[in-house]
Amino acid sequence: MAKFFLFILPFLLNAFDLGACRSCHPAIVQEFESSAHALSSAKKDPFFAAMLRRSPEKKSCRNCHAPEAKSAEGERGMTCLSCHRIERIEKHAQANRNLYRQKADKLLYSAEKGREDKVVTYHIERSWLGFSRKKVGSPYHDIDYRNPIYYSGEVCMGCHSHKVNGHGLDLCRMGDKGVDLDGKNCIGCHMPRVPGSATTIRQSDTHAWHGAAGLHHGAAMLSAYLTLLVQPKEKGFDVVVKNDTPYPLLTHPARILELHTTIVRGAKAQKLPVQKMRRVLARNGKPTAPWLADSLLENTIPAAGQSKRFHFDVALRPGDRVETVLEARLLPPPLAKKLGLEAREAAAIPLKRSVYVVGGPSK
Repeated sequence: MAKFFLFILPFLLNAFDLGACRSCHPAIVQEFESSAHALSSAKKDPFFAAMLRRSPEKKSCRNCHAPEAKSAEGERGMTCLSCHRIERIEKHAQANRNLYRQKADKLLYSAEKGREDKVVTYHIERSWLGFSRKKVGSPYHDIDYRNPIYYSGEVCMGCHSHKVNGHGLDLCRMGDKGVDLDGKNCIGCHMPRVPGSATTIRQSDTHAWHGAAGLHHGAAMLSAYLTLLVQPKEKGFDVVVKNDTPYPLLTHPARILELHTTIVRGAKAQKLPVQKMRRVLARNGKPTAPWLADSLLENTIPAAGQSKRFHFDVALRPGDRVETVLEARLLPPPLAKKLGLEAREAAAIPLKRSVYVVGGPSK
């Protein structure tokens, strides 16, 4: 059956390419084109391409980065089908897997409150003895609103739950805490409702933002779940970084966090040493590639709900401004250089800014 699905997949892709989807979903396609999902293939993500050339685990990489391509190096990364044809999630110890709808039809899965028990097919409703006609549904695809995984973050868990290498080491683990947390879930935070209709066929005031917030795109949304606090001490002061998300602040092993702290006193600015937070994978006590690692050399990334405290032995005076900036990088600059990537691949991404005035209001 899986081979049959791969056979009919090219025909489905032609029916659901972004050009066809754009005709009815222009806002969604525009948002999606800038997302990490749309740029997931080796042809569009230079860092992934560089790692893929070195990795012996190309097949497992393809499952998420290029599910509709013939190889992990394929041009096509994720498409609309990559999410909207997922039927269920198959759970495994090393990594979960998306199981796609096998039937060669034009049905897509989606979620909408009030339609949880409906399947919408294209048809024309007639009334007033046939004089009034109303088009219902899309002429391009049917929609099944009954799949429960689309009403929680479960639909994301095929790719975003965890990845364990052949040595039993967690390369990344998001976990399922954010699947359904007090009525919120992965989709509610990473794909929030924004103004604009989801489709031109049936107008709505809002739609789920398909930019898929993450470090690649929409990182500013993370600011609401981060706190930076300056706490004066008898000797010097502390800066506290708190992660209020339900998962580790960064899960990809290449990502790093940097805390920049500056004291502004009158016309002078004193920059303090940059504090870095990261996960370093290792083998025999030395940093190594993810597929070779069997241990953690370092892990200072804030876990879910965790705070990290950094002390600076610098005396503060009344009127001093302590400016703190939390930034992330997709990978450290030395690694980008080693892989032959351009500096922009390791550029700093601002996540949170805070200003503390000694003896005055903070903001």
